[in-house]
Amino acid sequence: MNRRVEISAKQPSECHCGYGQRWGFYIQWRDIIRHPSFYQEYLDHLNSAADDDDSGKLGFIFFSYDQGLKIYYIEHDENSRETLFSGITRMNLNPPFNDWSCVGSQNGLICFDSRYMGVSNKHHSGPAYVCNPVTREYVVLPDTEGVYLWTGFGYSSETNEYKVVRSCFDSIDPNVGSGGGWRNAGKIKNMNRKHDRQHGVFANGALHWVNEHEQTILAFRLAEEKFSELPLPPAGVPYFSIELGVLGDFLSVTYYREDSGNEIWLLKKNKDTCDFSWSKAFSFDSNMQQPLELTKSGMLLCYKNTKFYSYDLKASSAKVVSVDKFINQAIPHKNTLVSLRLLGEKDTKTMESCERASSSEEAENGGKLKKRRTT
Repeated sequence: MNRRVEISAKQPSECHCGYGQRWGFYIQWRDIIRHPSFYQEYLDHLNSAADDDDSGKLGFIFFSYDQGLKIYYIEHDENSRETLFSGITRMNLNPPFNDWSCVGSQNGLICFDSRYMGVSNKHHSGPAYVCNPVTREYVVLPDTEGVYLWTGFGYSSETNEYKVVRSCFDSIDPNVGSGGGWRNAGKIKNMNRKHDRQHGVFANGALHWVNEHEQTILAFRLAEEKFSELPLPPAGVPYFSIELGVLGDFLSVTYYREDSGNEIWLLKKNKDTCDFSWSKAFSFDSNMQQPLELTKSGMLLCYKNTKFYSYDLKASSAKVVSVDKFINQAIPHKNTLVSLRLLGEKDTKTMESCERASSSEEAENGGKLKKRRTT
């Protein structure tokens, strides 16, 4: 392998993007990252980097509807004593449809989904949009017939494929999408048609949805495109809401209750038997915020309204950071050089602008984010 390419694959993705400010630098790196040897080396490094990463840094994107929808990137550094959350930056992303939601982020690729629409007295589900904010590449998946209930976005390391999955209300069949369109992937059993629309949660190579009608979790493995069912953790006291998530690479279930307190359960693998089982990880009062991530040191990150929280559950204390923007949704995200074009998406297009939508939002907040500590 060319030595320059081999070394380049180990560098952080931020080093490779000039964002239009230094075109000679940007073009040189663009030529390098399109080298086949570099890209394969980079993918291998990316797939193994998560387990070896001890930097303490985690990236997130959050969506704010204050004065129109805006998307921001922010980083958490648990090793920093000065600023727990920093680097808040507006992202210049504009999905080509008005009424949309974010399905998820995988290895730097973000999937947006448009809501269904009525066309000629026949319901259609709108297109899906997958993009990489760093490479500025995107692909649009076409409309699908029928109003879908469940959707999801995930990555199969076994096949090196990114897949968008939809389950339509009319047929209750999953459809798997790529740049070439949609295809039917089989039948779903015991699915309640009265469910609200859900975005699937990706963990352990599968997308997961709650099937409250059967008190199970439906899992769709992306590599084999096969379904299986998992039991929900024991709820005990009745709850008014349940939510799936991923905390520290573990599939999580959060039970919300009005008076008796809330619980977070994690699905963990037994090292001896390789079996998965539920364990109750946290109990907290009903005023706690939305769980976001679990750090390697055991800090629970959450968000609510205009604030991010970092909970030290052992010390019963929390650090709070205000971003002065209402946080409607936040999800984990990391900047990468994953290329839709090199993944084989023939209809890949490039966003017109390579400029960031704005400089660091820290300037708008007086140079730093507001923070305080609570106990």
